[in-house]
Amino acid sequence: MRNLIKADLKRILSKKGLYASLILMILITIFPGSKRSASEQIESYKTLFNTIGLTIMCIPIFLSVYGDELRSGTMITTIGMGLHRHKLVKAKLWVCTILLLGSYSVLYGTALFKFYLDDLVITEKQSLFLFIYCLYCVIRGVGIFALSSLVLFVSMSAAGGMLMLVLAGMASSPILKGFQDKLKLPFYDISYMGLLDASFASFQAGGFGGTLIVALIYLAIVIYINVKLFDRKELNL
Repeated sequence: MRNLIKADLKRILSKKGLYASLILMILITIFPGSKRSASEQIESYKTLFNTIGLTIMCIPIFLSVYGDELRSGTMITTIGMGLHRHKLVKAKLWVCTILLLGSYSVLYGTALFKFYLDDLVITEKQSLFLFIYCLYCVIRGVGIFALSSLVLFVSMSAAGGMLMLVLAGMASSPILKGFQDKLKLPFYDISYMGLLDASFASFQAGGFGGTLIVALIYLAIVIYINVKLFDRKELNL
C-alpha cells in the first residue's frame, strides 16, 4: 500500500491541474481587499477555506486520484495484479488526505503572508486557531472524499463520484441547515459537518471539542461501508 501511495503522489504531482487550482486559491486569498482587523480577516478566511475553497481544492484532487485511473483502467489492472481492494480504498484516501493537507498548508502560509502585506497584527493565539481551522477543513475534505469515492467504487463512474463531491461540498450544509431551521430538528447539528463545526467552536472557546470524536466515527463507518461494498462489487478483471 505504501508503494501505491508513493506512486500515486509522484504521478499526480507531475501534473498541472492541482497546481492551477492551488494558484487560483492563493490569488483569491491574497488579492481581495484587507479587513479592518485581524479577527475580521480570519473570519473571511474561514468562510473562504471552508466553502468554495474546499470545493476548488477537492475537485482536481478527486479527478487526479480516482478519475484518471478509473478512466484509463489502471485501477482495475492494479486489482487484477493482486492488490487487495481494501488496500486500494485506503491508499487512495491517504493520497487525498496528503494532497489536501499540503494544499491547506500552503493556503495557511499565504494567509499569514497576507496579514503581513496588510500590516494587520495577528496574535499567536489567532494564528494557532487559523491553523487548527485549516486542519478541520482537511478533515471535512477527507469526509467528502470518503463519501464520493464510495459512490465511485459502487457505480464505477467518475461522474457519479464527482456529483456526490459537489453535493457534499457545496449543497449538503445549506440543505441540512434549512431543514433544521424549518422543522426544528437537529439535522445539521448531528451531521458530519455540523459535528466538526461544533467541535471547533468548543475548542475555540476553551472546551475539549469532543464532537470531533463522533465525526471521526462517522468517517470510519463510511470507510468501512466503502470497503465492504467495493469488496462485493463484480469487476471485469
